[in-house]
Amino acid sequence: MTDFATYYNHKFRQDILRFFSIIPDRSKHTFGDKTIFTIQYQALTKDFNYLDFLDIYEKAFFGTALYFTVLVDQVCYSHFQTHYNKFRSLTLYPKFVGNSPSTDQTNFNPSDIFAAFNYSRDELKKQSTPRIEFWEVFNSSVKHMEQETLDFFKKHLSEIDGKEFWDKCKNEFPYRLKNEI
Repeated sequence: MTDFATYYNHKFRQDILRFFSIIPDRSKHTFGDKTIFTIQYQALTKDFNYLDFLDIYEKAFFGTALYFTVLVDQVCYSHFQTHYNKFRSLTLYPKFVGNSPSTDQTNFNPSDIFAAFNYSRDELKKQSTPRIEFWEVFNSSVKHMEQETLDFFKKHLSEIDGKEFWDKCKNEFPYRLKNEI
């Protein structure tokens, strides 16, 4: 893959479907509702092989795309709740949740997705597998994701001002953008 836009538009959907086909059922429906997909923190870590079908570069693309997917879902729920049911029915975006019965129905911050990819309880595994760097992919993805978001609201949910929505997303970014440094 050469750029984020190509990955997002042509491969992300296939990769997320493959990921969901690999993780256990108990991890992908922790809310007890089969229409709500969840991704537990541990499923993204080096402690499991659920992402082994991706190479290190694809993991950076996948993690970034997943971050934005979870982020826009949470922004809609938090700031545009009156429109959330319609948004959810159009997107069916997954929730990012904890591992234990006390947190598996709690939405985690989407930024924790980046930490999860590099986490392992096993020191040997942590040291022997390369660290996934997300900053460059994230930085290169922002313009595309902004346009995707604006287009989505213009076409499917015009009751929400796409620019206002995107501004709320930007407030949650875990990295400063290259042009802001």
